[in-house]
Amino acid sequence: MRTPLLLRIVTVLFVLSAPSVFAQEPETRAEALRREREEKSTQLSRPEQGRLERLLLDLESGRLFERLLSPPQGIYPKIGNITAGSGISLGPALRYPGVLGEHVDVQAFAAASLSRYWMIDARLQMPRLAKERVSIDVHGQRYDFPDQEFFGIGPDSRREDLVTYGLANTVVGAAATYRPARWLVFGGGIDRIAPRIEATSEPGAILSLFNSQQAPGVLSQPDFFKYQASAELNYRQPRGNARRGGRYSVTMQRFDDVESSGFSFNRTEMNLEQFIPILRDRRVLALRALVSVSDADAGSDVPFYLQSTLGGQDDLRGFRRFRFRDRNALLFQAEYRWEIFTAMDGAIFYDTGKVAARREDLSLDDLESDYGIGFRFGTVNGVFLRVEGAFGSSGGKHFILRFGNAF
Repeated sequence: MRTPLLLRIVTVLFVLSAPSVFAQEPETRAEALRREREEKSTQLSRPEQGRLERLLLDLESGRLFERLLSPPQGIYPKIGNITAGSGISLGPALRYPGVLGEHVDVQAFAAASLSRYWMIDARLQMPRLAKERVSIDVHGQRYDFPDQEFFGIGPDSRREDLVTYGLANTVVGAAATYRPARWLVFGGGIDRIAPRIEATSEPGAILSLFNSQQAPGVLSQPDFFKYQASAELNYRQPRGNARRGGRYSVTMQRFDDVESSGFSFNRTEMNLEQFIPILRDRRVLALRALVSVSDADAGSDVPFYLQSTLGGQDDLRGFRRFRFRDRNALLFQAEYRWEIFTAMDGAIFYDTGKVAARREDLSLDDLESDYGIGFRFGTVNGVFLRVEGAFGSSGGKHFILRFGNAF
């Protein structure tokens, strides 16, 4: 009798415990997957960013280059190109905003390159006057460019006539702007400039091939008062590295020969830029047109070192710097830009233009041209470095390494 009773007790305990045992086992495959996901979710951790990813994100946000090369204030290294052909220059720079009662910003730099180009620049700026509608700039500058290229004047100048000269200049002046709207700026200024030419008749120097009639001003360089007035309509977005919008400007300049030696003239320049976005700003069609015309006073001429030039890293990129030079110039540029990844864009470009002695000769006939492809590194605040190859011109192939965008 004891055995049947024990069996009945075991059977009852098994039945009572069965639901809890069965509940521990998933009833379906879907239930098993759900429980597995829930278990993993409790063990998830935030993925760590690699060094390259962090660097690219810093470039995209604009923090890295700005902190290192253009901080809001303090002393920092000045890296860039002083002028076309100078090569990479380096030197100390400083920026201190809001001094003298928070109205004045102080900026200065000194930079030099291995090719013996150097420049010193200092400025006192008051950019926040009249509720930030008015700004005033007082500046001084001194530079020496010892190896400027000259091929002669006019569209028919020859590449084999290349010679060099030195150009030094001292500039002291002031400028002011009035901004009635964020997208509209009127400006004016006056400078005293003192250009000096280093010219010799040694082989390869300018006087070995050209005289004062072929290169006006090569033997005599007066000081000038330079007066300037300008108007600019600018609705590009973003301003530093445009993806849409446009910028249209007109600048009028008067160069008064202080010594009345026959080099007074007027110049008017019109620059038009348009940026057409494609695919949510990931691709951009960038267009530019520039015309510059100069008129000398009666009995005067335009010094060769102040004439308009084409050729180099920013305009006719398939030609050497200053390849073409004359009183008047016409330039058209087109670029198709696309975003490759964070902080890096690609670009296909086409440049065409000409120089002329008379403004009526600025036609669409006999234009020089080139095309090429390149890469740009930077942020929405600006292009830091531009690497390009230019082809298709009579000037041969050219490799370009340049700080800053073409336009």
